[in-house]
Amino acid sequence: MENNCTDCYNPTTFGWCMKCETNYMKGKFLYWSSENKEIDELIRHTQLNASHAYDYLEWIPFEAFDKVTNIGRGGLSSVYSALWMEGPRQKWDYTTQIWTRTGPIKVALKHLVNSLNISGSYVDQIKAHYKCIQSDLFVKIFGITKDPTSNYMIVMKYSENGNLYQYLTLLALPHFQQLWSFSLECVLMSCQG
Repeated sequence: MENNCTDCYNPTTFGWCMKCETNYMKGKFLYWSSENKEIDELIRHTQLNASHAYDYLEWIPFEAFDKVTNIGRGGLSSVYSALWMEGPRQKWDYTTQIWTRTGPIKVALKHLVNSLNISGSYVDQIKAHYKCIQSDLFVKIFGITKDPTSNYMIVMKYSENGNLYQYLTLLALPHFQQLWSFSLECVLMSCQG
């Protein structure tokens, strides 16, 4: 759905005006901080280069989550489910001229162990994953938060199928064989460029 921006009159897609939204987000940079320069730069980079309303990361204060529950642990992280009370942006309301949000949505919080002094290489890994999520084949990352112990957490779309191992086990069922083959082809094409 295309309309024109009510401020600059450039074309918009579903209410997203790249020029105005970039300026809006840039104006908000002074009002939030992860307290980590590299994470701030990553979030700002995604916001300044977003091409549509769902193509950037947010800094999400931990207080925005309710019902945080540990659901699993791996070698490098723990995973929690939580209710994000506001939820992500949903659509532009042309009447009120503001973005509406989904409201409460279940999300996964991937707790980064010992991330108090997170390294640049780890931020580079987040950035690489973020580039991959442009495809619907990957789990959507909404943003980053910091828990009360000052460790960072990646805020992701909650997957009803659990972790990667559980998902791959589900895909091994006969009725998923064709989908699995197609998905693998897509991943290989993505890796090849």
